[in-house]
Amino acid sequence: MTEMIDKSEIGQRIRQLRLLSDYTQAEFAELIDISINFLSEIENGKKGVSQDTLAKICRQLNSSADYILFGIKQKQASLIDLANALTIEELETTIRYLESLIEMKRMQA
Repeated sequence: MTEMIDKSEIGQRIRQLRLLSDYTQAEFAELIDISINFLSEIENGKKGVSQDTLAKICRQLNSSADYILFGIKQKQASLIDLANALTIEELETTIRYLESLIEMKRMQA
């Protein structure tokens, strides 16, 4: 079974991400090298995007193609994943920092 692409939903997600990034249509269209009219048609679900334009949109909005095309949000890294990426020194510093935050919270209560 093939997944249907809903241009209207894609356009809504692009518009939402553009606004969250505080770009006007004119600014964003220039950044991704398309016309304002074409961006408007994309955001209104009247036109689709090429792979190249999709790549530019994803890069500029710091988003995945999965989210723009299908609404699938990226999995957040777990605390364990993040901790595993740290060196021993960084992990020890992080633990001290967290202990300080907990102590400050206790003092405020």
